[in-house]
Amino acid sequence: MNELAINGRTITVTHVDTQPSEYGDIQRYRIEMSESDVTARLSGLSSDAAVNARVMASAIDCELLLEYAGSDETGLLRDPSIREWRDQNRDLIEAELARLHKVAAALPAEPMSDLERSLWRAIEADERGRGG
Repeated sequence: MNELAINGRTITVTHVDTQPSEYGDIQRYRIEMSESDVTARLSGLSSDAAVNARVMASAIDCELLLEYAGSDETGLLRDPSIREWRDQNRDLIEAELARLHKVAAALPAEPMSDLERSLWRAIEADERGRGG
């Protein structure tokens, strides 16, 4: 699942690189849209490099719907034709995003990193210390 077609345009997400870090693997992706030369980048902490529903949903959220300040400057939304398409198809995009979230929810959970495990232990210890 690395392409999603919505009303005449196709969003393509491609895995580019895996970078190890002290917190786990950082996966890097390139996001492209048909009928445009504009590309964007997406990074996420994950042991899995696959372009799955989680990655696609994140790409749509970050690049089309959440309108981060940088998206207009360095993301897909710097292309006025993509902004116009997005504005005209917002309901369809949001429906696809909801579908992707349902598919992502059915995916196996990400393995917990050592950092996450440490944080959970600290939270649980704090809760026990408060009598909770």
